[in-house]
Amino acid sequence: MLEERIQKELELLRTRYNVDFVEEGRWARIASYPLPPGWNRPVTDVAFQVLVGYPGTPPYGIYVPVGIAFNGQSPNNYQEPAPTQPPFGGAWGIFSWQPEGQWRATTDIISGSHLMNWVIGFAGRFGEGA
Repeated sequence: MLEERIQKELELLRTRYNVDFVEEGRWARIASYPLPPGWNRPVTDVAFQVLVGYPGTPPYGIYVPVGIAFNGQSPNNYQEPAPTQPPFGGAWGIFSWQPEGQWRATTDIISGSHLMNWVIGFAGRFGEGA
């Protein structure tokens, strides 16, 4: 059974995003995440894994369907196909990424680090371009 904290954080994410979650492996996918100009698609699905030990162990990496490019170039710190594939069909690549600053999970979900800050942080990575 999914831990109560993760359930609550998924509910929070669903207030803003279309989220699918697969309990086996604890994978989340957000459909149609918006990308800034310069990327070869206006939106992309993104996926991430809620790692064992969460929230003490923060998530790591942004998975996207293969073929993503910025101004015609493969992005930095990106690998396709990803060594581990999310369970959402198709081939996926991974951005080696974690947000800047310290991950600080607290017992009160809202005051500390949580999955919503994690996903909102993707915009910072995509805003960097290649």
